[in-house]
Amino acid sequence: MKKIISVTAGLMLTGAIVASATAAEITFSGDARARFNYENNYVGLASAGSINSRGVPANSSNNFWNSRLRLQFKIDTKGGAYAVGRFRLADGTWEGNSGNTYSPSGGGGTGGSIGYASSNTKSNLWVDVGYIGVPMGPIVVEGGLGYDDFTNDFLRAATTDQFTFLRGKYATDQTTLYVFYEKLRVDPLLGGTTMVTPTPNPNTNNTDSQNDVDQYGVNLTQKFNKDWTLNGTILYRDDQQSLQDCSGIAADALISGKVNDIGIWVELAYKQADYQKGGYYSVTNSSKEAWTDKSTTGDDGYGGYVAARFPIGIAAVSVMVGATFDGFTASSDFGGGKQADYAPFVMLSQANGKDLGFLGTGVLIGSNDGNAYFVNVAPSVKPTDKLTLTVEGTYMNAEHGQGTLNATNTHWSKGITTLNIWEVGGIASYKVTDGASVNALLGYLNIEDADNNPVGFGLSLDLKF
Repeated sequence: MKKIISVTAGLMLTGAIVASATAAEITFSGDARARFNYENNYVGLASAGSINSRGVPANSSNNFWNSRLRLQFKIDTKGGAYAVGRFRLADGTWEGNSGNTYSPSGGGGTGGSIGYASSNTKSNLWVDVGYIGVPMGPIVVEGGLGYDDFTNDFLRAATTDQFTFLRGKYATDQTTLYVFYEKLRVDPLLGGTTMVTPTPNPNTNNTDSQNDVDQYGVNLTQKFNKDWTLNGTILYRDDQQSLQDCSGIAADALISGKVNDIGIWVELAYKQADYQKGGYYSVTNSSKEAWTDKSTTGDDGYGGYVAARFPIGIAAVSVMVGATFDGFTASSDFGGGKQADYAPFVMLSQANGKDLGFLGTGVLIGSNDGNAYFVNVAPSVKPTDKLTLTVEGTYMNAEHGQGTLNATNTHWSKGITTLNIWEVGGIASYKVTDGASVNALLGYLNIEDADNNPVGFGLSLDLKF
């Protein structure tokens, strides 16, 4: 991390120097990565975020490279106001750069690679964070473009929820409180364009002048002492789409702490029936939008888990047991970097933006058709200060509205069928130097009755500064 103090700025014009009277402190940070993925039988597995009628594992093999460099800066003024921005460079999945166009959606974990180049310039630069903060007494008001990084990943994926927001922040040493408003989808007619309006059939084109989706929320992080913390969020989504109204409430609470040296995590989450239907499209290009429906039950969904991590000398063992009910699914980020201590999934979920999870198949924890029960066990050992080795096994029993998964039965039978899903994964992480590491992942996902089960391997060079 580097700090640059901007004291004066000069401009020489016709022999004159004009000095700036302003001063600000600029702090830079960031990260970079280069990843290799090998994916076997990923194609068709989880096109809508879980195993369902949209696809099953196809016999396929794919490998690709993915890279990204992110540079974030914060500008603090003398009066306490600040601005935060982040650039993303060369962010995507690469396949020779043979004339494909750039898309900020990236790639990986999808069974298809995309190369990026623009008019043979190979340009790839975009901004995903840009907001300001202004102190007003004990409250800081923030507004602009960015992410909701304070909500827990079991409820909501932080890496994909980029939007315009306005929020107030109150913070002390023990308490941080956010009250926020988010624009999840803006009415495209305001910009003079016509876009696809969500309907129960994503292939049906309609127009609608009432399709804004707004969200309001409150997040509280409360530290009780040096060991125990509560992170809780309540969300209300105001969906103005006339063809599919998915307004509703969601809530989540995570309590984490230690008993002696044993780490403890307990989390509970809830989604109202209309909220967990998904309910809105996220734009992927000018002619097609991604369908994001989740639950098919029509019920309120809820779920949670209990996890513990036991240190044993140079080794440790983490155990997590949980369940979801009535169509609840965890977000695609669950099991990524934030849960590395107690839920280091290799194949489940799809936390592409985190340290772990970039081999994810997109099969989420939970079931959008009913209930699910899961357990994860992950022993690890640290033979040296630089090397950490982890193996993990996950079992999930999930209800899905389909029949068998073999190739001869591509049309699902009606009703709920219970599937047994097993995951075995290995993770090796080597700290090359301060801020730089090499990570290798290997995983296998066994899905009951599937003709083709996914196998993945990944190698990642990661840098943080």
